Amino acid sequence: MKHFINHEMLALNVTTFPVDPKIVSEFASRSELPGGYSTVKPGGWKSDIEWVSASDEQSFAVFQSAFDRLEIGERLAPYLDLQDEPRLYAGFLVVRRECREPHFHVDWTGANNDAFTLMTPVTPAREGFGLLYERLDGSVGDYGYRLGEAVAFGDNFRHSSKPIRSDEALVLLCFEFGTDKMEHWPSIYRTVGKQVTHIRQPDGRFVRAHGKAATPVA
Repeated sequence: MKHFINHEMLALNVTTFPVDPKIVSEFASRSELPGGYSTVKPGGWKSDIEWVSASDEQSFAVFQSAFDRLEIGERLAPYLDLQDEPRLYAGFLVVRRECREPHFHVDWTGANNDAFTLMTPVTPAREGFGLLYERLDGSVGDYGYRLGEAVAFGDNFRHSSKPIRSDEALVLLCFEFGTDKMEHWPSIYRTVGKQVTHIRQPDGRFVRAHGKAATPVA
C-alpha cells in the first residue's frame, strides 16, 4: 500500500525510527563542513527559521554520505515507486531560535508518497523543541524531537514547528528524498524546489532550483 496510518500518532503517512546519533552529530559544527552552502528563509512564517543546504557537489556529498550510512532510503523504500533505489534530492539543516506562532502546512500533496521529508535533531533535545501535527480526528498532536530518533512523513501530513524561544540555535538535520523515476518529478519539485537552491533530480543530475524550473549545474 502506498499510504499508511501511524496508529500511535493517529496521523497519516508519518513514521518514526531510530538513527545513529554519532552520524547525525557530524553536522553539529556547521563551519567545519566542507563545500558551499546557501540559505533560504520562507516568507510569511512567524519564525526565524532558515534552511541551510548544499550548494555544490562537495557539500551535497556530505549529506549523501550521512543519508546512505543512516540507511534512510531503505526505511521508506516500500512506499516508493522505484526503478533502482531511493534518491536523495536535498539535504539541509533547519535552523531556528524562535517560533512565535504555529504555521501549519503540508510538505507534499499529490506526490502519492513518492517523496518524503525526514527530520532528526542535531542539537540536544530540550523541552518544547518539537512539532505540532494534525491528527486524523482533527485534534492537534505534539511530537518532541529526540536525539537518536527521526520522524519522516509523506503526503498530506499537516504539521508546524512548535512555538519556542531559545538563546542558542536549534538545529535539525533534514533529508528530502524519494523515487528515482523522473515521471514523478513535477509533483515532487513543487515542494523541494522552493526550499533549496540546488537539488539532485531523480535521474541523478545536480541542478539549480528556481522555484518553477531547474537548470543543470555547469
